[in-house]
Amino acid sequence: MRKLSGIVSLIFVMGICLVVSCGKDEAPKQEPFGKVLVIGNSITFHPPAPEIGWNHAWGMAASAPEKDFFSVLSDSLRTYNPDIEVIRENVYPFERHFSTLDFEEYKGLKEFEPDMLIVRLGENVNTDEVVNNNFGIALIDFVNYLKGSEKTKVLVTTTFWNNPKMNQQLTWAAGREGWDLVNITPLSDLPENMALGEYEHEGVARHPSDRGMKEIARLIWENLPL
Repeated sequence: MRKLSGIVSLIFVMGICLVVSCGKDEAPKQEPFGKVLVIGNSITFHPPAPEIGWNHAWGMAASAPEKDFFSVLSDSLRTYNPDIEVIRENVYPFERHFSTLDFEEYKGLKEFEPDMLIVRLGENVNTDEVVNNNFGIALIDFVNYLKGSEKTKVLVTTTFWNNPKMNQQLTWAAGREGWDLVNITPLSDLPENMALGEYEHEGVARHPSDRGMKEIARLIWENLPL
């Protein structure tokens, strides 16, 4: 009888452990992101500019629309949520006029109410105008304007080409706000990650090649807080 009693007690204890374990496994999971906004510059999107030999309307230097980083990343995001909405915007004016820009110019993006915001810019900023953390502060203000809510997740990348001054600003802003930060700058150390020789205009040719675009998308995808 003592042996039987011991077995029953053991089964009871194991049952409690299983219930506790199941409770942990069944903890509420984060709802999948439904709206993603990507803001950037010509690497994200550039309209036709025949004067420099660019005749397309997608991420500059990609050989086809589906090969720029935005499209590659969007494909990955749809494996995560088939119904996800992903939009992009070239916010070059912010880069050039970060201290004076009227954010209301981007009211349409704000009304999109993204629950994930990806920031992929910095290359076109006049670094002579960057003092202390003024660009980082302006970026924080811009992001807060665009965010759908306080729950909106934010991911920011460093610059594609090496730019220590801008990367310090981007890193500072990410650290202050708790944004996810992805370092893509080492990609430009490899010539094959740029479209060198594919376009006559050097400015276009130094943009990411199909391989470079794919690598940008991969690094962002692998670091998204999904």
